[in-house]
Amino acid sequence: MAEREIIVIPATIGSFNNAIGNRRLRVASYSRVSTDFEEQLTSFYAQKTYYTDLIMRTPEWTFAGTYADEGLSGASAEKRPDFMKMIRHCKKGKIDLIITKSISRFARNTLDSIGYVRMLKAMGIGVIFEKENINTLEENSEVVLTILASLAQEELNSLSLNVKMGKRMAMQEGKVYFQYKKMYAYRKGANGQPEIIPEEAEIIKRIFTECLIGKSIRKIAEKLNAENIPSPYKRQLWTDATIRSILTNERYCGDVILQKTYVTDSISKKVKKNNGELPKIYIKNNHVAIISRELFDKVQQELSRRSSKRKVSKNTITEQGKYSSIYALTEILICGNCNTPYRRVIWTKRSGEKQVVWRCISRLDYGQKYCKDSATIDEESLQNAIVQAINASRGSRQELISVLTSHLRLSIYEKADDSFNVEQVEQRIADLKAGTMALITESIGNNSVGQNEEKLKAMSDEIKELHDALIAYRESANSTNSIDNRINEITEVLENEMPNEYDDNLVRQLISTIKVMATDKIIIYFKCGLEYEQSINPKVKKINRVA
Repeated sequence: MAEREIIVIPATIGSFNNAIGNRRLRVASYSRVSTDFEEQLTSFYAQKTYYTDLIMRTPEWTFAGTYADEGLSGASAEKRPDFMKMIRHCKKGKIDLIITKSISRFARNTLDSIGYVRMLKAMGIGVIFEKENINTLEENSEVVLTILASLAQEELNSLSLNVKMGKRMAMQEGKVYFQYKKMYAYRKGANGQPEIIPEEAEIIKRIFTECLIGKSIRKIAEKLNAENIPSPYKRQLWTDATIRSILTNERYCGDVILQKTYVTDSISKKVKKNNGELPKIYIKNNHVAIISRELFDKVQQELSRRSSKRKVSKNTITEQGKYSSIYALTEILICGNCNTPYRRVIWTKRSGEKQVVWRCISRLDYGQKYCKDSATIDEESLQNAIVQAINASRGSRQELISVLTSHLRLSIYEKADDSFNVEQVEQRIADLKAGTMALITESIGNNSVGQNEEKLKAMSDEIKELHDALIAYRESANSTNSIDNRINEITEVLENEMPNEYDDNLVRQLISTIKVMATDKIIIYFKCGLEYEQSINPKVKKINRVA
């Protein structure tokens, strides 16, 4: 038997991949800048030009393309289209080597850096980081790469933190950024402040008013589309989401809430709604308002009432009920026996004649099991009784308005405090803010932030206390005007010529609840506080069958 022999075959020098033989390496470059500032864009185009020239002048290389992402963050590879295109081309065997300026240009996410480098290395594709002088196909390159990639990610975290701090400081100083492209009925004025677009402002007023008188969000959107009124997004139709976003946007009453959302972390950049995790900043009277704050607040109450509706019928699949704007009485008519809402039902008589009646839902669903004595009322008689009650209660309501006005104004005057000096408080807040900024600058300069932490906290607490006191005083001072506006609004509705016919919109504005006590009697509870008993002349005598 021949003697066992071991032969070492030397590596091929000057080649990254034995499979390419004498063929020149196909080299691609990757460049990225994270902002679109002019100086960054200059660097961006300089990178592309430099690497194209470098590849073309190297005899062993052949140009395989330039991949570049402009104005995009390096936190996530999936959000960089040209980077992902380059990876796809690598998988298809079109690239042998990638050259880039530095690890931070390739990716700021450590996991992305290591993951993609390992994947490319497994395919025999190397990455050259020119600044760090790393070639990923060389031994021990991964250890150095991991450390430097971690530092790049920490740099990203630091940059993200600086941006957050800058934005939050700007918020605390009351600086507001308006996205005019997404803000319907406002445009940037000559002085840089928001300016109202009159024709669009009328649409905003209409949307709020129609919601308050009972129209559903869907009905409002359908009506605007039917009238071919352009939506905030011009080419798109009005949608439920668009109407709801307008109705819940405090900027239409001149106020601004800052930090409604926040970014969870610098890598995923996921935006989350701020439900109390971070402080919010509320700025009143920031710009000219389209609607009054009173109207805005009432709409929020109405939306809250609609969303909190619970199911009242056993046929409802979910526990959450659904608001309907078709009939005003669906919302306010309840059974005097079991307090269950009434439902509109169409009866068919033996003669084939149709009759509309209102019946207790509990009685409809469960018979007399829970509600043994509920009245059934025909719609025509019920509506006539409501109109009579509105007309008959006019004198009582005028007297009630006078009493209500005097009591509310007396309460406001008793709470007034003439000793509060607004100018002194505002000056103290300004001095404290200036002192805080000076102390922060000094602390950073001499590295004494920890030593001055208690002093900074005390100054911040005093600013908050003074600010809260100032807001409370102004609300108290403005409450007289608010009461006057509310009283004038109620008076205007009540002093109008009384209706001869039933009107759903008027019922929604004036009446909060109607309780059916018997087939010939209802009790009406007006929103102004008046309670009125009204008789009915019913036409319903006997139930035939329900259609």
